[in-house]
Amino acid sequence: MGRLINLVGKRFGMLTVVKLEGKNSSNHVTWECVCDCGGISVATGNNLRCGHTNSCGCLKRVSRSSDELLGKTFGRLTVQTDGHRTKRAGKTLVHIKEWRCLCSCGNETYVTTGHITTGHTNSCGCWSKENSRKLAYKNLAGKKKISPNGSLPPRKDKQGYVRVHDRNHPRANQGGFVMEHAKVMSEHLGRDLLPHENIHHLNGDRADNRIENLEVWSKSQPCGQRIDDKLKHAIFLINEYKGEGMGQLTLDELKQAAEIINSRISNIEGK
Repeated sequence: MGRLINLVGKRFGMLTVVKLEGKNSSNHVTWECVCDCGGISVATGNNLRCGHTNSCGCLKRVSRSSDELLGKTFGRLTVQTDGHRTKRAGKTLVHIKEWRCLCSCGNETYVTTGHITTGHTNSCGCWSKENSRKLAYKNLAGKKKISPNGSLPPRKDKQGYVRVHDRNHPRANQGGFVMEHAKVMSEHLGRDLLPHENIHHLNGDRADNRIENLEVWSKSQPCGQRIDDKLKHAIFLINEYKGEGMGQLTLDELKQAAEIINSRISNIEGK
């Protein structure tokens, strides 16, 4: 076998060799090349040297003549002039032919021959920006229906609770969903729920989120069962919900609770 001739950095037609690829099924040495249009091609050394392979295939799709593309419109782009730019492929600098194009939105952009003739690039990027929100919701929802305002339909979790889509709610998760019973109660109270509060369903149906079926509960009692701890917690609840949430207690019950607390305070002060 003869000595391998290094072709890296050499040009053959529109191709610039960037690295040794390996061998093909016929045991011929192959080279990876970058085309002037920006495409990547793998060819044998014999095909490159004899001129059998001189592009990535773009010459078969479109002529290199400027007259073939100048003034033509591809999607939103209209070809203005041609030019070249330098790109590094590994350790090799290659010259890639690009076209200066005017987009219908008024912006200019540079596109390779392969990208503009194959439809890979059909705008300066404005089309993607205009449709990014639509595409994002399409990818997020899949086959699910989305309302015109961009919200997703309610869903029920494994515990039977209903979640509704409201990204602006303070209790919304990363997906923008919030428990419907929490949303209904917070809207009814005119405030956000407090950290120690949760919502109880009176009839036991977790999907029944009518305000008539919801009740505010406190999540936990203070640690321990000492009377002092319970009295402190009672004072905390009275101060927390004064003027709110005390509707189920009668006036006599409230007075009785106040007398007990005042009596306890007097005993402590007298010691």
